[in-house]
Amino acid sequence: MTFWRAAARTHFEAAHTRRFRFDAQGIVQGAAGFTLRASEDDGVSRRAVLLLHGFNDTAQSMAYLAHKLRARGYTVRVPLLPGHGRDLATMAQASRAARWREAVLAEYDALCHEYDSVMVVGQSMGGALALLLATERPQIPALVLLAPYVGMPRDLQWKVLGAWIACVALPYLRSVGGATSIHDPAARAASLGPDVVTARTLTELRRVAEDAEAALSRVWVPTLYLQSREDNRIAARDAETHFAALGSADKRQEWLTGCGHIISADYCRDEVAALTADWLDTHVV
Repeated sequence: MTFWRAAARTHFEAAHTRRFRFDAQGIVQGAAGFTLRASEDDGVSRRAVLLLHGFNDTAQSMAYLAHKLRARGYTVRVPLLPGHGRDLATMAQASRAARWREAVLAEYDALCHEYDSVMVVGQSMGGALALLLATERPQIPALVLLAPYVGMPRDLQWKVLGAWIACVALPYLRSVGGATSIHDPAARAASLGPDVVTARTLTELRRVAEDAEAALSRVWVPTLYLQSREDNRIAARDAETHFAALGSADKRQEWLTGCGHIISADYCRDEVAALTADWLDTHVV
């Protein structure tokens, strides 16, 4: 069994290294976090947005939205979450719920030291992290949730259990369903996610998702909730239930069509960008 596990590890890690190129910091080229600064003479340079990507994804998936928000006068910060956008060994060791939450909190507080108004947009697991941040920083002027991964469906609960059973022989598992998360073939080809998970990383995702679900009623920040009806990860009924549970009195849910789960990069990206920017403009302080 030890031999097969070692052989599987070598196979997955070698395939990952062949698929991507890495920079001097060991980050997949194009996946690194980045900041787009608003012009100092546009009159609104004191406002910023923190964008949070999803599980098993990278900052690249938020780049289109980031540039659209920059064009609307916002400084935009898109961090790369711990364990993401690197080699598989680092992914397996560093992808922890506590580290993700700490990183998000640190990024938000750093922006608050520099900007007068800092709003938050999170996609998938990034949306769950944004919800948790809102319970710790209720002064956030506005929140935008892009297909937030809140709670964990029963079928995925079984997949987590199966992953723990399989990890006796397989340190890594191929992630399924990613091909339908982005309908646009060009955007899907540009994605830098590894399509590989471990039992531990799935468990950490579950922890964030369940904590976010438990926190919904304690989120009072004005919230825009965007969801595709063709989302392959989140059922429409679950999105409706989670939206209803939000504690905010100022909240709105908008439904999109023609795109999958990663709506910031898919066919509906322009509608996502416009709705997001309009919501932030309305609530900026």
